[in-house]
Amino acid sequence: MSRPPDGPVVLRPKEKKRRLGLPKVSTGCKTCKKRHVKCDEGKPFCQRCQKYGFVCDGYETKATKAMRPAVRRDLLPKPCHATTKSSPAILPAVRREVVSEQLNADDNWNSARSLLNVPAAISSSPRTSPEELQYFQYFRQESVNELSGGWNEPLWQTYLLQACHEAPFIYNMALTLAAQGRSERLKRGTYISHASHYHEMYSLKQYSSSLRDIRQYLASENQPDVRMFLLASLLIFIFEFKQGNMDTAVKQVRSTLALFKNMRSIRSPVIVYDHDIRCPETLEEVIIDMIARLDKQGFLLQAKQSSNSDNKIAATTVLGMIHRSPDSIAVPNDFPNVFTARRYISFLQYWGRPNFANDAIKHALRHIQKLRGKELDGPDLGRLVPAQEFLDRFVETKQWHTAMDRLLGRLQPCRDSEYRCALSVKIQGLATLLVMACEVGFRIETSTNIAMEEAQTKYGSVRGLCEEMLHLGRLVVLDPEFLRCYVFDFGIIMCIFIILFATYDHDLEDQTVRILKAMRPRKEGVWDSSVMAGVAEMIVRSRLSTTLV
Repeated sequence: MSRPPDGPVVLRPKEKKRRLGLPKVSTGCKTCKKRHVKCDEGKPFCQRCQKYGFVCDGYETKATKAMRPAVRRDLLPKPCHATTKSSPAILPAVRREVVSEQLNADDNWNSARSLLNVPAAISSSPRTSPEELQYFQYFRQESVNELSGGWNEPLWQTYLLQACHEAPFIYNMALTLAAQGRSERLKRGTYISHASHYHEMYSLKQYSSSLRDIRQYLASENQPDVRMFLLASLLIFIFEFKQGNMDTAVKQVRSTLALFKNMRSIRSPVIVYDHDIRCPETLEEVIIDMIARLDKQGFLLQAKQSSNSDNKIAATTVLGMIHRSPDSIAVPNDFPNVFTARRYISFLQYWGRPNFANDAIKHALRHIQKLRGKELDGPDLGRLVPAQEFLDRFVETKQWHTAMDRLLGRLQPCRDSEYRCALSVKIQGLATLLVMACEVGFRIETSTNIAMEEAQTKYGSVRGLCEEMLHLGRLVVLDPEFLRCYVFDFGIIMCIFIILFATYDHDLEDQTVRILKAMRPRKEGVWDSSVMAGVAEMIVRSRLSTTLV
């Protein structure tokens, strides 16, 4: 066995490993800094985070210090004198990030515009990030008004802003829609700037954050608030629909309604919704009423309707709802406001049977099939409602127009926002009368159609009724306050489009196409003005040409 050498053993300290003589980098993304890994500094999100499935939290940017103006100062300060009145405190302005300043150079939205009239408790952002604050301001000032379509809807302008303070995923969805709206506004300009791409990426980031927050909220031990999920489903539908993902939008709402049934212990496979002429009172009723608007247009969302469905119950299979409504309603002689008028025409046009959303559109699609000479891709048309069933609502519709004309007479001198909303509601009522006067795509004998006689008495003819609708449509579309974006409202796109199936007058057809084009890129519920304008042009060409397009 070998022995160590003789003599004392000298212990030398271990030499500390030196770092390479390279400069330190402090500009990496926040996620890579937390993980203590090297960042490639890709923007807007680094490739390392995307490669390994991490959420890139972006980069820290230092705000540039503002140059102080030159001020003449004395060598010695002036003595302070006590005063009885205290001077008002001056709060420092919120600092904005350098990225936001660069984006605002390309973005024509001004955050200094007047805010909506909302309670003070919900007038501020739930968070303090300057970038989030800017998006939240845009949501309050622009997105809320766009979603409501110019109406003073409590759901959008009050309840939704309150929900942003209660549920993080609602707040993230608000930022998502705000960024999406800013991106779309810039894309409608003459060029697509870097700011447009940044807003789009920010909206996708916030959207994924909101979905993650929803899953965490469901997994928590606290009792979830079902109203927040219903409201989130509406916002998710709007985002996905604007992205062009109709199937995903429908699946999101359908899964949320399934969750709603479990939370409310509803054992029925469908949700039975009784439509009442009164306005919904609770937040849950308001949200369900909004979802019912979508479900009532389920035929357009690739639903299959039963050909032998009951006249009193209109069932759809898209969102899983059964709509019930009374056989008749008592229309008042006068409407106190435009909200009441819209409630009654919505009942006549959508909630009752037959309805404008499904039954009238079926006749329009059947007419397009005859023009093309082949079946259309999409839902089965099923049973076509006879003309007599449309006329069953004529007495109520006539009374509605009498009361609506009185309301328009009072609102016309003001020419305010309520008057503009009233014009759109009047167009909806005229479209209902037009369907009764001339069943869509077909002709009805004058001797058996009291609605056609009413149109001849009041407007001279069915053509005169169409001219009145086009005249009001131009007033609405050419108004500077007309919103060319997505609005969660029944709107007038389909009402103007339906004129093509009541007349074969080339001049009226041309006016209809021009009004639809002037509305672009507006979307209403499930209707897209760009798509409907293209379909209208196809119909006009098919009628003029001997060869079907």
